This record gives sequence, structure tokens and C-alpha cells, in this order.
Amino acid sequence: MTVMDRIAADRAERYRQAVLTAPYWICVERARAVTRAHRETEGQHPSLRAAAAFERCVDEATVWIHDDEVLAGHATSRLVGTPLSVERGDANAILAYELDGLLGRKRQPYRIDPADRAELETDLLPYWRGRTVRDERKRRMDAAGLHVGLSLSPVAMARRLRSLDLKPLLAMVRSPVFQPLNALREFGEIAYNNPALVMNVFDVQGHLVLGNRTVLPGGFHAIRERAGARLARCRREGDEEGLAFLEGVIRSCRAIRTLAGRYADEARRLAATCGDPRRRAELEAMAGRCERVPYLPPRDFPEAVQALWLTQVGAMLAYGMAGIFAIGRADQQLAPWYDRRDGTLDDRETVPLLSELLVKLSSNLLLLPTAGKSTGSELGADSMAVTVGGIGRGGQDATGELSYRFLDAVQAVKGLGNTFTIRVSERSPDAWMRAAAETLAQTSGPALFNDEMTVEALVEAGYELADARDYAVVGCVEPTGDGDTFGCTSGNDISLVGALEMALLRGTLRIVGRRVGPDTGDPRTFADFEQLLDAFFRQVRFMVDTVVAGVEIKDRIYAEQLHNPYVSATLEGCVDAARDMTRGGARYDFASVSARGLGTAVDSLAAIQAAVYGTGRVTMDELLAALRRNFAGHEPLRLHLQNRTPRYGCDDPAADALAARVVDHFCREVSSRTCARGGPYRPGFFSYGMHVLEGALLGATPDGRLSGEPISNSLSPATGAERAGTTGVLNSVASLPHHRVSNGSALNVKLMPALLADDPGRETFSALIRGYFDRGGMEISCNVVDDATLRDAQRHPDRHRDLVVRVSGYSAFFCDLGPAIQDEIIARTAHGVL
Repeated sequence: MTVMDRIAADRAERYRQAVLTAPYWICVERARAVTRAHRETEGQHPSLRAAAAFERCVDEATVWIHDDEVLAGHATSRLVGTPLSVERGDANAILAYELDGLLGRKRQPYRIDPADRAELETDLLPYWRGRTVRDERKRRMDAAGLHVGLSLSPVAMARRLRSLDLKPLLAMVRSPVFQPLNALREFGEIAYNNPALVMNVFDVQGHLVLGNRTVLPGGFHAIRERAGARLARCRREGDEEGLAFLEGVIRSCRAIRTLAGRYADEARRLAATCGDPRRRAELEAMAGRCERVPYLPPRDFPEAVQALWLTQVGAMLAYGMAGIFAIGRADQQLAPWYDRRDGTLDDRETVPLLSELLVKLSSNLLLLPTAGKSTGSELGADSMAVTVGGIGRGGQDATGELSYRFLDAVQAVKGLGNTFTIRVSERSPDAWMRAAAETLAQTSGPALFNDEMTVEALVEAGYELADARDYAVVGCVEPTGDGDTFGCTSGNDISLVGALEMALLRGTLRIVGRRVGPDTGDPRTFADFEQLLDAFFRQVRFMVDTVVAGVEIKDRIYAEQLHNPYVSATLEGCVDAARDMTRGGARYDFASVSARGLGTAVDSLAAIQAAVYGTGRVTMDELLAALRRNFAGHEPLRLHLQNRTPRYGCDDPAADALAARVVDHFCREVSSRTCARGGPYRPGFFSYGMHVLEGALLGATPDGRLSGEPISNSLSPATGAERAGTTGVLNSVASLPHHRVSNGSALNVKLMPALLADDPGRETFSALIRGYFDRGGMEISCNVVDDATLRDAQRHPDRHRDLVVRVSGYSAFFCDLGPAIQDEIIARTAHGVL
């Protein structure tokens, strides 16, 4: 390695360490700017209000450049901070009820400037009280009967204490500053996010692939020109809606140019006083890039990377926290500039540049309440997913030299708290598979996707073939068109295990203490297993109906009051249609409902089928009594159910056939719905850490799982059920109808590091993945880490700040996760043989 190589690599490594060790800050700059803009624009069209807010954010943002940066741009005034989305309201209750707890907790406490806190509590949050998307959604959910409160009757309380182990739940909500009244208020807020606690309808939309492929070729200047031409037509046609939206687009394009210009000015200011010639040259080059991009098209590879990043910064400012805006197919988007480099870029600088980009994509924070922090992560959790490799729009292998450089960068940063997807197809060269295996040997972050199955699922969902081939991954594992799609891919989901509990209790949930779903009959009277399965499917249908109703309410509110012309401008279709993405402007429109807990639900159904309706080992009445007592006094029965009945994930034909029926039914239920903007709902299977919290809310299950224990994560088998090794798991999962799962699924497998430590092991792994994909599997994520390392990271987090793991559908820094989810990851089966 030359001196210049080492300088670039050291700089990227220093920047990575700075992010990993930076304190967490609550930054109020965006909240302040948005609030001022909305006060000044009350009564105006939502596209114009959004444009005014974005302009304010750009004008008032603190512009600063870190000493080790070559890419300019930050969404907050701190290296690791939160661009608060006060207008949506999803974090407002956390700030109102848990701020002292966030500041006082032992692990990763937040910081806030005292003056900022005073402004937040006395001015910003009070203004938004009653005005947010969340406030309006709560009102409409109440009117629609979608808000289900807990029964607090003495009978319900007694049953709850007898049936549920509440200790794990209490541990999750324990706060260093516990205030009972605020805790009750926050629990009431949770009930609006989680109807009956086993369904989710979160406030956010987002969850899309930002249109970098639209921005990069012509810059925002080209978008502005198209908007101006379309604006003239709207004037002729008297299209007031289109006029307002396109004016918002034009103002947003001007604003992003202003933001880049401010960074150019700051870089030149720093260069003028910089005594290091090398750093002065870097700052001057940075200024030159920001004077041009992303408003004008990039001329070389560094400008293209800078344009991509500043486009992302603009989206964070325009939308705020929890946008979940994926980068898309970064290697394909940037390849035209990389492939024609003419000596202005030394290739030894490519990996450090990409490394900095990857670290920047993971330097955000997702503000979580205490319970959320116990089962999730904050650093890098506002996922800005990167996708590389795979086939092109014509079906050819599109893996290029830049694709490999991205894998080198992932290895250089040792993974990241952000989703990274490696696409694999039948046409992928063996070298690509070896590079993927080598990357997984270095970090547990990346996921592998099967192009053939994913494209088939997307075409079935309504994509044209070329657009389906051009998919990228959003958030956790959601395949979506690259820059041409609006359709929130996550945050709307159901619990299959909760549906089974309701089927066994005639629509009642133990934690709620009252009937939630339909009365599907007394299971003690069911003549056969098919009657029970029908009751389960009816509860699933009820849950899907409930979530869809909540999503429709949310989507209508966004369409009425919260547009985003900046993000919409990047999406194919919006400018041509002269409509914001919330009003159907994007080329493709979808909504989604996902399911979690497949393994636990299937194992429980299989146990009932075998032990009640098969061998007669137990009657339904006896089983219900054991579940009601959390198996107290029924340990022999629990062990029989756990160890002597079919299990999904073991290549067992009976269990796998049942799993396929459950997947098929859920997908048909979801796909039969149409969203408010006209597109279909897309089904998926992933849990983003909710499987641990859900386990704390649900009672014991017929597979022998005790109340309080986590349920299975995503599409993976239940913990402890993987008795037939890695191939057993892959054979079971591959047998599912993945072509129906168009919104993606997550399979997590834990491997001992020795399996990928050498070339023969990586070759074996590559062959195993090829075989799994040939049989129809869609996705796989691997945690390549041993339990001793994970336990040491729990005890000594400062030694393992860069340890990355795959949680359910997403990657996270292990030491940023709460103890409950850390314990669940450690408890997973570690495979020592491929």
C-alpha cells in the first residue's frame, strides 16, 4: 500500500470511528424550521407548505464539515443526531413523555442543548399538539373503532397474571426516570400504533427507493426544467392541484441547489485558512463539486457520489426522521461515471470514498421509546439501503467492477448499521459469489437476494419485466422498483401467533383481556384440524382487514395534508402526472401488509394437528388448560409438544406443507386488497425486532413456547427448531410459495465463523446458496459470529462498537441493541456444518 493509499484509508477509518464513538444528540433545527414555515403558511396547499418548510430547513441548517470528510452534507447540526419530524408526530409523544429517560439512561444516553430543550417543550411541541398526522389518525381511528383498549376489570387482571409471564415486558419498559402518569399516557399512544398490541400501523410512510437514477443523469436542473414545461400545461388546463405541486417541485429544486452552495462556501472558507496543503486541496475540490451537484449533472465519479449523498441529505431534511429512503442500485447508478474515469480519479481512492458514503448512510438515529430500545436499535436504524449486483433491465448480468468495489468498502467498514443487499442471479459469475462469501466472512450485515424468484414475484405484483429486473431493496428486505415506486413497504403488519391465540380463545387476546377478533367458535367442539385452521385463517383475515383500514386512514391524511414535492420530484411519474407521490403521482403505487412469527405459528398448528387430532396425546380441553396456566403443572406435555411434534425448518414434509398453506393464505388475503391510490397491497414476512416484544405480550403457544419468550423472527424457524442443520432450514424455506411474497421476506441463519474462514468453506457456502436459490428461496441473511464474541460484547460494549449483526430483516450494531434482542440473537441456533 502506497503512502496515498494509507492516507485515504486512515481518513476513512478515522471517520468511521468518529461516528461509532459520537454521542447521540437531539437536534431541533429541523423541528424549528418546519414549525416556523407551517406557522407562516397555514391554509396554503400542502405541496406549497412542504416546499416552504424545505426552504426553511435549507436556509437555517447549520452547515459544517468534519475534518475527515471528503463528502459534504449533514442532516443535523451534530455528527450523530435526529432531524425531528414534528409535523408527523411519531416522535412527539416520546419527547413529551420520555425525554428525561432518554437523557438519563445508562446505555447511549441522548444529549440536548438546554436552550433547545426549553424551545422544544414550550414552543415547538405545543404548536403541533392536535395538528400532526398522528393526531388526525388517532381521531379517525377512534371514529372507525380501530382503537382497542385493555380491559382493566378484576377478572381480566386475574387471568392476565395467571396466563402471562409479564417480567420480560416489565424489563423492557423499565426506565431510569419512571413516571407512572407518563407511562400510562405513552401506553395509550402505543395502542394507536399497535391495534390490540398484535398489529402495527405506524405513522410514517416513506419506505421507498429515492430516485437517484432520475437525479444523477441531468441533475435537479433537468427536473426543474421538466416541471416548468409541465407547469405551463397545467396553467392551460386550469389544473390547480398540478400548479401547486409543480411550484413546490421547482422551489425544492432551487432549495437543494442552495444547500449545496452553502457547503461550497463553507469548504472554501475552511480551505482559505487550512495549513495542510493536502487537506486544502481536498476542501477546494469539495467546494468545486458542491458548486455543481446535485443541481447539475456530475462530470466525474467523485461528483456523482457527492450528488448521490446530497440528494439523500435533502430527503432527510424534507421528510425528517424515519424516512427509510433507500439509495437503490448504487453500483448501477454510479457505474457510468466510474467506468469512464479518465485519470482524474485514482482507483485507490474509490474504496475509501465508498466507505465514507456507507458510514454516512449509517450515521443517523431513529429515536425510540424505552420499549423500542429494548428490542431494537437507533444508530443507523433509519435505513438507507444499498443494493449491488444482479441482472440488468435486459436480463444480462450487470455485475461490474464497481460492484466489487462496494463489497471491498463493506469489508473496510466491517459492515454497517444499515441494510446492504447483494443480488445474485443464475448469470452471476462464480467470482461474484466468492466475493459475497468473503464479505460475509468479515461482517454479518449483507443479505443475499435471488433475482429469479424476486423478479417473478414483482412481475406477479404488477411490475413490468424490465422494471422488476431493476429492483432494489428498501428498509429491511423489501424489493421495490428503483426510483419509480411509492408504497410504504413496512410498518403495517400482523402477528400470526396473535391470530392463533385469538383462534384458540374465540377472538380474545390474553394481554388485552377482552375479545378483539371475531368469535370463530369453541375449538373444543371442532371435529377436525381443518376447522381449527379455518378459524385461524378467519382471524388472519380480520387482522389484515384491520391493518388495511388503518393504512387507508393514514394514506388519506397524507394525501390531504402532508406532501413532499422534493422526494416526489425524484420519483418517476410524479412530475409528468403533476401529482405528489401521496396523491398517486408515481409510476407504481402499492401498499403493504407483512406478517411475522411464521415459525412459531406453524409449529403450534403442527403440534395441534399431531398431538390433538393425530395421536390424541392431549385433548383440546387439556391443551387449552395448559396454555391458560403457562404450562404450570404441565411440563411433560410441554416437552412433548416441543420435542415430539413436526417442526418447520427441519425439512419435514408435514410442517413445510402447513407452512406453505399459511404463507399462501396470507399472501392471497393481502394481495386481494387495493390501496387508496389504486395499486394492490403487497405481502411480506419480516419482523424488524418486533418478535421479541411480541413474545412478551403473548401467552404460551402449543409448540411448547412459554409466555414471555420471543416468537420466531421473520420467515426463520423458531429458535431451537433447526434440528436438521443448515440444509434442513434451507429446504423448508425454499418450499414456500415465494413468488407470492412480493414485499420480501427475511431468513436469518447463524453460522460459526470457521465455516467461511477459508476458500474451501466459501466455495461450499456459495454452492449451498446457489442450490437454495435454484430451489426457489428468495433471500438469506447470515450472522457469522460466535456466541463467545456476542457475550463479550454484552459485557464490554466499548471493545465491540463495530460489531454488526443481522437482527430480523435489518442489520444493526450489536452494542446499540437492547438487552432483550441481544439475548435472542445469542440464543439462536449456531450452525457449525454447511
